[in-house]
Amino acid sequence: MAVAGPAPGAGARPRLDLQFLQRFLQILKVLFPSWSSQNALMFLTLLCLTLLEQFVIYQVGLIPSQYYGVLGNKDLEGFKTLTFLAVMLIVLNSTLKSFDQFTCNLLYVSWRKDLTEHLHRLYFRGRAYYTLNVLRDDIDNPDQRISQDVERFCRQLSSMASKLIISPFTLVYYTYQCFQRFKHMQIRVNAEPAAFYSRHQHL
Repeated sequence: MAVAGPAPGAGARPRLDLQFLQRFLQILKVLFPSWSSQNALMFLTLLCLTLLEQFVIYQVGLIPSQYYGVLGNKDLEGFKTLTFLAVMLIVLNSTLKSFDQFTCNLLYVSWRKDLTEHLHRLYFRGRAYYTLNVLRDDIDNPDQRISQDVERFCRQLSSMASKLIISPFTLVYYTYQCFQRFKHMQIRVNAEPAAFYSRHQHL
């Protein structure tokens, strides 16, 4: 029996193109079969944890500026209260980071399980396993690819999940803040013309 030659494009370098996007969307359909699935609920939980973590980080960033006022006024009670608040925020931030990592690990395990079972169903459907192991010489050791490649893909995706879902929210928030600082700067630059204009209006 003749062995089939390598498939067209075998050994080509991966590219970020339409085919990659289509395949990635097919994988997402396996990882998130429905909005009420366990994976979707864990992903939503991860989103909430990440947003809360960013809010706490923002509050921690405001603490140093508050110390200037407390120390300048020599307010001992205010210093104790602010220090207690800072410690609580730091502990809360550490706790949220731990839950964040724990949820990412749960997603990794669940994603790997679902994707591996899906590939095994395709692998043993019809004569696919025979074709891949005997008739195709462009795919080396399909069993190893199913186990190792799925493991690497799911681990990498789970490690990137929290960063990917928070990036759009962070971008929108700081874009809005930059816009507000820009408007404030325009008011300061045009303060004198605005004052003259306002005075002219009242005459």
